[in-house]
Amino acid sequence: MTRSYSDPSYGSKKLFSFTRVSMGTRSDDAEIVEGGRMELEHPITVLGWNITCDATGDGGTSMWTLRDGTTILGTLNFVTNPTTGTTVSAAFATPTTLSTGDTLRLYSATSVADPGSFALARVEYREAFVESDS
Repeated sequence: MTRSYSDPSYGSKKLFSFTRVSMGTRSDDAEIVEGGRMELEHPITVLGWNITCDATGDGGTSMWTLRDGTTILGTLNFVTNPTTGTTVSAAFATPTTLSTGDTLRLYSATSVADPGSFALARVEYREAFVESDS
């Protein structure tokens, strides 16, 4: 895919939404469920992310991590009984740059939420254009 600095989206913030995923019960000691992935075709700079409860079940708590390989970029938690629309966010004080071929992954961990509760995670980023794009 050819990209150009004249592309109107150059430098603009973009959002990537992971697939809606259940907050269902998980192990208390291991990050065992991959909730989604974004495989990078171009370098990006990750600016922040959020997770929203989009269907209320019986509540509970839920922890989510965003990773590049084994590196944890951030962790977000829902406290007891989040309701539909509850959102927790994190902006990175130092944006994280990822390379072409990296895979950004969302993991669910340490959750005691009802499987009927669902979450939707979004990552805010900027594509990094490189000289070969011009």
